Amino acid sequence: MEGVAAAAAIYRLPEECVAHAIAMTTPGDACSSSAVSPAFRAAADSDAIWDRFLPRDHAAVLARADDGGHRECSKKELFTRLCSRPVLLDDATMSFGLDRRSGAKCWMLSARALSIVCGDDPSCWTWTADLPGSRFPEVAELVDVCWLEITGKLQLSSLSPRITYAAYLVFSITDDSYGLECNIGMLPPKATVTVVVSGNTKPTSTSTEHTLCLQHMQGEEETTMHRRRQEYVRPWKNYGRKVTREADMDIRCPRRRVDGWNEVELGEFAVAGDEGVVEVSFKEVECRRWKRGLIVQGIEIRPKHAN
Repeated sequence: MEGVAAAAAIYRLPEECVAHAIAMTTPGDACSSSAVSPAFRAAADSDAIWDRFLPRDHAAVLARADDGGHRECSKKELFTRLCSRPVLLDDATMSFGLDRRSGAKCWMLSARALSIVCGDDPSCWTWTADLPGSRFPEVAELVDVCWLEITGKLQLSSLSPRITYAAYLVFSITDDSYGLECNIGMLPPKATVTVVVSGNTKPTSTSTEHTLCLQHMQGEEETTMHRRRQEYVRPWKNYGRKVTREADMDIRCPRRRVDGWNEVELGEFAVAGDEGVVEVSFKEVECRRWKRGLIVQGIEIRPKHAN
């Protein structure tokens, strides 16, 4: 009887109290609570609730949107749209969305927003329009280079505080590609994530570096070769030279996205403040082998969740 009375008392709570309690939870909890009762549903759907889940600067960010269709909707509808359909900003050079679990900001820098070495040289890179599945109107396709280096930067103030983020290269590979294989004897590309924190004190920076594979998808049997010590013979002048490649237990392999593209994690970082910048780079410059066929859509930065 006491449990029934307590449940009945919850249903009689004023909508303002229910709304305040729901606002202290997560977006997922708010959606679930709407099934409790009509009073909970009214509170959970209110603009007051979803305005708390939206980033404080969302209006300023959306003022940069190329499409103004988001203006005529409720706060809950806006949140849902940003989770499922990120909006393009700044002449479609980047996109902005929200993480459905936490409401944290998600960004994607298009290929046009990245610094690509020799990106303006048509003998090295070409720009392709309206590629199926691409979020942006243009993507960059690698024609032929021996020095592959791509860098993207984002201000920490654009990200949500106290969130651990991961950066991902979103890419595809053409059928006639070469030099991107992850074969024995070839040095894999590397990714570096550097966070430079500025403020009243002297700027400080922290960096992490990982090796990458663009060829073998997560879960494929071939990925195990990266995690074994390898010995091979590399041709050298008129004889062979024995070379050892140590096992790399932390090599990052790509996975298929729901939009049909591939992504590989470049690294992760935590946002402790809003003064500074995060710089993400992807490069293969040591082997100097010629490369072709990499299609770059962009670099996505979003909260990292445990599997």
